[in-house]
Amino acid sequence: MQNKNVKPWYKVWWIWVIIVVVLFVLFSMIGVSSSDNDSSSKDVKTTKGTAKKTSDSTSALNKQYKVGQTIDYKGYKIKVDDVTYDNGSEFETPKSGNKYVVSKVTIKNDTDDKQDYNPYDFKLSANGNATDLDESTGNDNYDNNDLNSGTLAKGASVTGYLIGQANPSAKLKLQYQPNYFDNKTVDVDLN
Repeated sequence: MQNKNVKPWYKVWWIWVIIVVVLFVLFSMIGVSSSDNDSSSKDVKTTKGTAKKTSDSTSALNKQYKVGQTIDYKGYKIKVDDVTYDNGSEFETPKSGNKYVVSKVTIKNDTDDKQDYNPYDFKLSANGNATDLDESTGNDNYDNNDLNSGTLAKGASVTGYLIGQANPSAKLKLQYQPNYFDNKTVDVDLN
């Protein structure tokens, strides 16, 4: 019978890789949590006035905004410029009873740091059912100018279309989720 040499757990390389990854995730979550706490005294401002002043960032994030209002979330400005409903084209049609909901969105970076943006930070909520905004209408004006992902330098802005589909008689909201690690959203009423 052969006696195999078994290494102790702390000499196995892949265990250390797992430990490092777990520590990285934990420290990242702690950093995100503490930066959210630091911002609890900031207000969310709109071009139509200041949102209800509160030290609780949760209630500021859950405030309802309207099309045309500029949301200032920690210097990251988001505005839904316009919303249109489209029936599609000969080749692209929404599900029965639905229309394409096309939101023209402008994002501006008024912070001192570069800011990433991504269309998957946004969802279309129809009566509380949130879906991705990754549809194609068959209308080149919308489809060729959709909001992609990228990085905005200080003072830079980007405008593009976010396209989803829903029943236009549903209660529609565009939801922006500023932090991937929690479910807090900034909501804009679309109808």
